[in-house]
Amino acid sequence: MKERHFTHLSSKRRLQKMAENHPPNLGFKGDSIIAQHVIFALLLNTLSNQIQVKYQSMRVSPFDTHQRVMSTFLAALFIYATTSVAEVILRTQKSVHQRLVGNIRLFASALAIILLLMTLSLIVSCIISVLWTCLFVKLAYESCQDLCQLLSQTTDEVLRMLKKLITTVRSPKEKPNQPNV
Repeated sequence: MKERHFTHLSSKRRLQKMAENHPPNLGFKGDSIIAQHVIFALLLNTLSNQIQVKYQSMRVSPFDTHQRVMSTFLAALFIYATTSVAEVILRTQKSVHQRLVGNIRLFASALAIILLLMTLSLIVSCIISVLWTCLFVKLAYESCQDLCQLLSQTTDEVLRMLKKLITTVRSPKEKPNQPNV
């Protein structure tokens, strides 16, 4: 039991050390995150108002004319909300995985805005999609680095645990003296 507690503490120390050595990303500081949420909310509100004006005189809704786009938009919005909550939790725990979740949040918010733009103007959304693709490539690169680092740590930890398990299985166990009956 003491070994298990010691192993947990050493793993926790390694993660804390990794968090200290993790390169800081100014885009994920408290004020910056709040600004990103405010900008997303402003864009979302503006675009939804524009969509209401566009479809005001029509007898159809964007869900009728752009069913796949709006369904994907709702999925992106759900991912945005979920990762926002996860990011807050990871931030309070000072986790090294906050940046990965923040990148997913940024990706989802950009995708949601592009999808809303598609219901308004296909040409404008195509132009902004190019910018979104650049953002996606940057975020994917950073996320891949984070995921590779996480996978490496997990693999090292699993291998260490397997080695410990093998050594305990192979070690000779003392059998208690049993009286002859």
